[in-house]
Amino acid sequence: MKKLFNWGILAMVVGSLLFVGCKKDKEEPDADLVSAEDQSQGEMVYDQVFKQVDIAANDQGLKKGGYPIIMIDTNSSPRNMVIDYGSVNYLCTDGNYRRGIIMVSWTGKYREQNTIINISFNNFYQNNNHVEGVKNVTNMGRNENGKLKFSIVVNGKITNTDGQTHQWNSIRTRIWLEGEGTLLVSDDIYEISGNTSGVNRNGLSYTALITSNLLVDLGCEYRITSGIIELTPAGKAKRTIDFGSGNCDKLINLIINGKTYTIERRK
Repeated sequence: MKKLFNWGILAMVVGSLLFVGCKKDKEEPDADLVSAEDQSQGEMVYDQVFKQVDIAANDQGLKKGGYPIIMIDTNSSPRNMVIDYGSVNYLCTDGNYRRGIIMVSWTGKYREQNTIINISFNNFYQNNNHVEGVKNVTNMGRNENGKLKFSIVVNGKITNTDGQTHQWNSIRTRIWLEGEGTLLVSDDIYEISGNTSGVNRNGLSYTALITSNLLVDLGCEYRITSGIIELTPAGKAKRTIDFGSGNCDKLINLIINGKTYTIERRK
């Protein structure tokens, strides 16, 4: 009688299928750093923009030469300011290259409760990255410790030098801890809480929550010197972004599934 099956061959086939199945089921390590890099860049870029606005408003040495050209209309309501860096890259006092225009409107003095500051852009680039969107700053008055509190809302978009684009949106509360007593910007220190969301360069959405308040030192070129953000890309594990313990440097630690990666912040 003819055998219906060759059991030796069948065993080999089943074994190979099980092996392939095991390989497919084994997940690759999650080492995607893109969302964290884009989140970090958004933090830095829109904060640096505000410092440029603050310095321009207080005339504290923003200019190195002929640029930027600062035009203020004090007769309009709200008042308006244009910070024009020209049409080619200009090396600013903070070491960053800029071109294009930052546009600002404000309803009152920065230190006055209920003042609203609106910041937008016209063909503006920082270090050849195209910066777009709107940043709104509202003075909420003083907190229980007598410190000025601000609401900060950003709806932003950055196109990097390689043409890749990411969106960065945030709703934050900022407390002015130090430096209020002077017109200098470099001695200002803020504490930041709140959340962000965005879509990274690869089209993956993410959310981020500050779990340990960020300390922002405007005397540091890298802005954030300490604090922790928990970032969750869609469909991926939560990441922990650790900005350190107070040093002014460009390195941050990114922790994914217990593994730590050190990345550099992009400006």
